Amino acid sequence: MDTKVKAGIIVLIVVAVMFFLPATCSSSRKVHANSLQNAYRSAKIIKNYIRDDSKRLEFQIAFGTLQKIKTEEGGEDAFLDAVDGKTAEEIIELARQEVNAKIASGDKQYAKYQSWEDMVKQLTKNTPKVLGSERPQKAYE
Repeated sequence: MDTKVKAGIIVLIVVAVMFFLPATCSSSRKVHANSLQNAYRSAKIIKNYIRDDSKRLEFQIAFGTLQKIKTEEGGEDAFLDAVDGKTAEEIIELARQEVNAKIASGDKQYAKYQSWEDMVKQLTKNTPKVLGSERPQKAYE
């Protein structure tokens, strides 16, 4: 193989590692939101580690709700700043606070809900529980 080809392959591998490493190798399971694509990738990885179906759904609702609220308030950067470095629990808690504040202020989009818990319950009431979908915990986790 030509030296230039080898060097080109090595450069491509290094660039690929630099691009994927931050989003995939975090032992803390936090959202890495330096871009919208990385935020989605991190959220997907985090979601896959949540064993409980109801918590997984709540995380998905929280992430989407925060994206909607924060993007309306200050654009994509406001959303990325809000979720960057947060765990699933922190994202759910932030969404809970935001939704409860919207309900308390009389926001028409959230008028049909009494609280965050009520919103999650209403949004998931027709979602069937998938039996056996909870991933068994591995010894090294």
